Amino acid sequence: MKIINVKASKNYQITVDSGFESFKTQILPLIKGDKVAVITDDTVDSLYFNAVESLLSGKTVYKFVLPHGEENKNAENYIKLVNDLAKAGLSRKSTVIGLGGGVVGDMSAFVASTYMRGVSYIAIPTTLLSMVDSSVGGKTGIDLDAGKNLLGTFFQPDAVYVNTDCLKTLPKREITSGLGEIMKYAFIDGRIAPSDLVNVCYEDLIVKSLQIKRDIVERDERESGERMLLNFGHTIGHALEKLYDYKLSHGECVLKGMAYALEISTKLGNLSKQDKNLGLKFIESSGVSFDKDFTAEQILSVVKSDKKADGDTVNFVLTSGFGKGVIKKIKIDSLAECL
Repeated sequence: MKIINVKASKNYQITVDSGFESFKTQILPLIKGDKVAVITDDTVDSLYFNAVESLLSGKTVYKFVLPHGEENKNAENYIKLVNDLAKAGLSRKSTVIGLGGGVVGDMSAFVASTYMRGVSYIAIPTTLLSMVDSSVGGKTGIDLDAGKNLLGTFFQPDAVYVNTDCLKTLPKREITSGLGEIMKYAFIDGRIAPSDLVNVCYEDLIVKSLQIKRDIVERDERESGERMLLNFGHTIGHALEKLYDYKLSHGECVLKGMAYALEISTKLGNLSKQDKNLGLKFIESSGVSFDKDFTAEQILSVVKSDKKADGDTVNFVLTSGFGKGVIKKIKIDSLAECL
C-alpha cells in the first residue's frame, strides 16, 4: 500500500493498493452520514459494485447506474442523477462515491459538488486513465453540445482509493487510453523517463503520475498557470473527441493530440527532430493510428470553443524534450499553418 498526500484547498489522501483490503481503514472512517450514493456505469456495476457495497457496513447504500461512454456525460443525465439523489433522501451529511472511469468520475464529482451546494465525495477510479489523472485534482464536469467539459467546477474529493487489481479486468483499449495520459507526464516532467515507457510497471507509473499531478495541482489548483501543462495533447485531443463523435476514447484522442503537439513543438518550439521522432515512436507503439481524418479547418473550429482559447490565440502546451513542457500562447493562424 502506498499513500500520497495532497495539500490543496482540501487536504486528502490517495491510497494505492492491490485489492480493497485497506478500504476499511483508509476510506470508511471518512464517509459521512448514514446514506451513501454510489454512482457507477453499467460495465463497472457488474464487476465491482458488490465488493464496494460489502465494505460499506452500517451504511444505507443507493446505487445509480449510468450507461457507459463519453456521450452519456451530459446535462440530461446530470439532472436525472441529482433528482434521483433528492428522491432517495440524501442530505448534506450524505456521501457520494464515484466508482468507475473518467466519465463516471467527472459526472459523480460534479453531482457531489453541486447537490445541496456540495456534499462529501470519494473517488474509486477503475480505469488506468482515471487512476493516473482524472480522479485527482478536483476538476469535475460534463460535456455540452459546443464542446467537452464546458460545464463544471473545481471540487476536491475527500479521498481517492486506487485498487490496481482493477487493471486486470480492463480491455487493451482502456490500457492504451491510460498510457496516453502517462506519456503526457513523460513529456512534461522528467520523473517518468522514456525507459519507464518501455519497461512498464503499472503500479510504479501510477504512483509517479499521481505524484507529478499532485505537485502541479498544489502549486496551481485552479489552472491559472502551471497546471495548464497537464493539457499537453489535450487541446487538439478534445477537438478530435468531438469530431469523432466520442467513438474514440479520451486517451486515444489525447495520443493523437500529442502527435500533433510534437509536430507543432518542432515547428513553433525547440523540440529536436530526434526527440520528436522518439516521441512519435512511443505514441505509435500504443497502436493508435496517425491517420488524419479531419482537416485543419475542422479541428480549429472546435479548438476555438475550447476553454483555453482567447480570441485569436490559444494557450497551447509544447515540449522541448522529454520532461520539458512549456505553455505558449499561439495565434490560431499559426496553429492552422502547422496543422
